Amino acid sequence: MTLLSLVLVVLLERLIKPTESFHYRTYFSKYADATASYFNKKTVSQPELFVLIWVAIPAVIVAAIQHTIGQGLLGLIFSVFILFLCYGCPQHRRSYQQYIEAACRDDRQACFHYAEKLGQTFTDDENEKSCESLGEALIWLNFRHYFAVIFWFVVLGAAGAVFYVFTRNIAKYSQLEENKFWLAESANRLLEILVWVPARITGLAYLFVGHFSQAFPVWLSGALSIESDSRRYLEKVAKAAETVDAPDSDCLTEPCLMLKLAKRALLFLVCIIAVLTLAGVI
Repeated sequence: MTLLSLVLVVLLERLIKPTESFHYRTYFSKYADATASYFNKKTVSQPELFVLIWVAIPAVIVAAIQHTIGQGLLGLIFSVFILFLCYGCPQHRRSYQQYIEAACRDDRQACFHYAEKLGQTFTDDENEKSCESLGEALIWLNFRHYFAVIFWFVVLGAAGAVFYVFTRNIAKYSQLEENKFWLAESANRLLEILVWVPARITGLAYLFVGHFSQAFPVWLSGALSIESDSRRYLEKVAKAAETVDAPDSDCLTEPCLMLKLAKRALLFLVCIIAVLTLAGVI
């Protein structure tokens, strides 16, 4: 059922443009609003435990529902529904399309604006100096919203996908909302634990769909490092796996090549999951 759910969701995500009601952010916001009174630093002595329990509650509810309805047709529909809610990032897809349109008309200011929305980090906003390329930002974005979700869905089912996306979002919003600042460190620590293994697996996929000999030493250098930042590690592996030969004035080539690399790697990993599932390994 895991493989069938995964294949259906991958196809649906490409064919259907989900509305907000069919995306996890709606349910995350409702859950956060319903539990807003608990986000009080004065009454919580252990933020790590609070974050763990807070993200575990919706995951346990999903697991209980899945167990109740079983693994039949209803179970498949429920599994597909939950994975579809958690999978992908329609708002970022729109921003990327807008970035492409801006780059085609050579509107650099608009490109800078949409690159920020896509998560590209800058060290100097006034001079638009970036500490990473847009292609590298897209590599991380693709990993966070696609393969990491798939990984936890395969490992723990629909509950695993919910646990991961709620952790990812509380880590994000704890840095943006004042009443959640005190949770940021604990939430990001939990998120780093959740992405450590799938980041290494995704990096390995880049070796097989890109330049293996160039990327393998980079992948190996941080494969077992607990302290290395998964984002920078994955971006370095991707950069080594894909040769980009384009002038600095070219805003299209590098992000397009990196995104193609990420898509090839995702397809490769889905095929590996299919083979392991059919072989009875997972």
